[in-house]
Amino acid sequence: MENESKILDRTIIIYLETALYSKDSIFKCLYWYSDKFDIVTNTVVEKYYEIKFKPNTTTCINDNDLEKYFNDLKRDFIDFNLRDIVTKETKNIRELLIAKAFSNYEDEEITKDEI
Repeated sequence: MENESKILDRTIIIYLETALYSKDSIFKCLYWYSDKFDIVTNTVVEKYYEIKFKPNTTTCINDNDLEKYFNDLKRDFIDFNLRDIVTKETKNIRELLIAKAFSNYEDEEITKDEI
């Protein structure tokens, strides 16, 4: 398969289906790796995002570490996408809870005592 994630020439190449992964979740995940990698994103035939991670010059990443990052990235993309799904599905509930928390506020009667 041409759109299979891999490590090639010390560059991690990840393919994510556009129908499954939101841009929001992808960019949240990319942010966490931007200190160690130079990142390039492309859309391949509007069906896949192609994301390339090349270790930047300030980071010393060996081949074993690259394999670890490769596995971490695949897992983190799923994690961030799932978080995005849960956030969207529970948006109404969170809004109701916040509205309820602030709607029941009642002023306490302040008693005026003569001194």
